[in-house]
Amino acid sequence: MRVAAWVLLLWSSLLLADDSDDWEHKSYKQSKRLPDLHHVVDVKLLDGMEPPLEFALKDGKLACKTCHGLENMADIAYDKVDKKAPEFLRGGSYPKLQTFCFNCHQKKEHERPNIHEMVDDNGEIKQHNCKYCHEEVHEKRDQRLESSQLKLRLPAEKLCFGCHLKTPHLNAVEHQDAKPKEEMKKHMQTKADEFGIILPLAEDGRVTCISCHSPHPDGVMKPGNPAGAQVSGDVKKGVTYDKHSWDAVFREDKRDRLEALAMTTGTSYDLGYERLQTEVLLRLPAKDGSLCLSCHQFEH
Repeated sequence: MRVAAWVLLLWSSLLLADDSDDWEHKSYKQSKRLPDLHHVVDVKLLDGMEPPLEFALKDGKLACKTCHGLENMADIAYDKVDKKAPEFLRGGSYPKLQTFCFNCHQKKEHERPNIHEMVDDNGEIKQHNCKYCHEEVHEKRDQRLESSQLKLRLPAEKLCFGCHLKTPHLNAVEHQDAKPKEEMKKHMQTKADEFGIILPLAEDGRVTCISCHSPHPDGVMKPGNPAGAQVSGDVKKGVTYDKHSWDAVFREDKRDRLEALAMTTGTSYDLGYERLQTEVLLRLPAKDGSLCLSCHQFEH
């Protein structure tokens, strides 16, 4: 049975830990402690795992020199290790640490599944994806269910945070803290009836992720079920953008500020402008303002 990578990392931090406060000033040979979230060492590779030839093993086991090209790595105090050296990671440098990990680990096997891909090529529901959020699969796909019938594993306002950040986009937190007043709730119901959708709130009456987002792609709910009405899009591709001529203006406007930021932080930032093309899993389109206007009213 394959042991999850994060378990191995935890073991390496706990089992090899040196409780002294100055372990960072010692080498691995002295402290026998690995930095937090470091890969476990002194273990044999899994059967069938073949790292690149330059990833040297020690008696068939992982060692410091397997991943690191610095000479006598185990003898260097942790706070003296030059992590920016080209040979710090073999084959480096890497834009993302995960890219280095995929020298040995299969990328596909370690990707986080997109549980919103709920319909297979034959139009059948992937029931195991349903059970990430629901305790049981619901057969009544042609009608809207009450919240008590959904059998969610967590309250709706917390469920999404098992996979998504609390701040996945601009103004997310402000919306989640909002509790619509009676006038707005009446407006929301009018718009929901007009467009044949739902705009659900959390149990305490606050806005939550699923107030704006539909967790189910096309094909899960039967046609006519307001719980399934949404902006259609390819869930595999997600949100897509088109290049736009405004990009040149945007970059020129940000150039001096980004250069100053790079001088301060030592990191270069590349920010451009693209125009939103397709949206996915929204109750109504956001790019033309329809979704915003389902709750908000503005004077003309």
